[in-house]
Amino acid sequence: MDILIIDRDTTERTGIEWFVRSNQLPFQHIYHAENIKQANMLLSKVKPHVVILELEILSNTNFESFSINVFRFSERLITITAEPVFERAYQAIELESKSLLVKPLNLNQLMKALTNASQTEVHHSDTYFSRNQEIYHSLFIKSPLTDSIQPYFLLIEAECSKYTIDLFHWLHKINLPFAAEFFPLRNKVVCLAYTNYSFTINSLKTEAYKMIQLWKEEFDSNINIAIHNSYIKSDNLQQAYVATKNILHMRFYKGFNQVFLSDELNKFISFDPFLTSTEQRFWMESLEKGDIEGIKDYLYKQFTNPFHEYLEPEIVRIQLTSILAQIRRFINNYKLAKIEDIENKYHRMFQIILNSPILYTIVQEFILFCINVINYSQIQKEKRDFNYVERSIRYIEHHFRNKYLRLEDVANQLEISSNYLSHLLSSKEKPFKRLVNEYRINEAKKLLRNTNESIQNISDLVGFKDPNYFSRVFKRLTNTSPKYFRQTKT
Repeated sequence: MDILIIDRDTTERTGIEWFVRSNQLPFQHIYHAENIKQANMLLSKVKPHVVILELEILSNTNFESFSINVFRFSERLITITAEPVFERAYQAIELESKSLLVKPLNLNQLMKALTNASQTEVHHSDTYFSRNQEIYHSLFIKSPLTDSIQPYFLLIEAECSKYTIDLFHWLHKINLPFAAEFFPLRNKVVCLAYTNYSFTINSLKTEAYKMIQLWKEEFDSNINIAIHNSYIKSDNLQQAYVATKNILHMRFYKGFNQVFLSDELNKFISFDPFLTSTEQRFWMESLEKGDIEGIKDYLYKQFTNPFHEYLEPEIVRIQLTSILAQIRRFINNYKLAKIEDIENKYHRMFQIILNSPILYTIVQEFILFCINVINYSQIQKEKRDFNYVERSIRYIEHHFRNKYLRLEDVANQLEISSNYLSHLLSSKEKPFKRLVNEYRINEAKKLLRNTNESIQNISDLVGFKDPNYFSRVFKRLTNTSPKYFRQTKT
């Protein structure tokens, strides 16, 4: 009987080994690992009966690989931690640990855990290990199975990953009308369903919906089931896994308690997630006006249109964070970041965008957040507590094409005197005229690069009354003439 001790601290590992040997516990070989890479290598090589694991060594990136290997190659796991918190206890439960000990170790408890682990040996046949290893390898690496039977391939996903272990054990208990093997992953369970050829995809879908209902009744929770659209051959288990895993991303649009077939979606559509200047202006102006109906209309059309193509979920999340960045600008304009309620809701909204599994939930939370921001901004307006410089720059950004734009127009919009605004801009940013001209020249450069408009027309489009004055300002700010700029940049 062998034991593997996984701990970052050499002293801890040595101390546990000394304790095992001095108490003459029945372990012939004692192996050490100081990281998960070493642990995975030793697990597959020596297949230790007992593993002692320091939970702090695990991370989001290595948890799945370790859990697969420890389930496959070990029979008993003892976990230890220096942090007696719920997160560590939950990790121990996920890994089906037989004991959870807290550092500094109580030697009586360690003795009890090791004794129980050594006396309750579970005999797995070499065939069982070989079969499991073959399936797991074939999921991630293209390698043919030795089976001649062609099963159906299913992926079953719980709404919350903490239910994955319950799901795995529950699947073994329920009576299914077909033979099945189950293989747990970190947040899904693989099912290979062996049926006769009279059992069709429609029959499998019917059984899948029954499974969803039974699970909901027993656990008051939700699952999704994805089915590969045909029997899988021995050489394409990996392809079936990838295709079936991809269709599960449809939860983003459809929610839970769904049965998906892998051929229902060709592919998600990719797109540029970053907002155009027009969209940026829309968001700033809508928030400024308190136009919550306009905001709702934008979000529903953009993200929840039932006739919309299915966009790549992760890119949709990026676009939503791009919109959130515009809201952040508005928050800063009105000094709302110093309000604890708004700041907390902003960070919560960011986490919802990143982690919520369903798009509709994100959109609803986004609308509620916008309403909160608008309501607080109205209070700030009444208190006149906001950033005049930032708001004046935003106004110039949206109105620089107006040939008759004056400092007084901006001051009137902010309800302050033009002299005071001139002082603020000059002391904290740039003089008003310089700011307006910079916006106009930057826009002119885009038009010179990307259009065939005449220089006179461009002068007019960006807000200059006189083409000659436009050329002088252009040269002063860029050290070249509009004509030469177009020739060189084109």
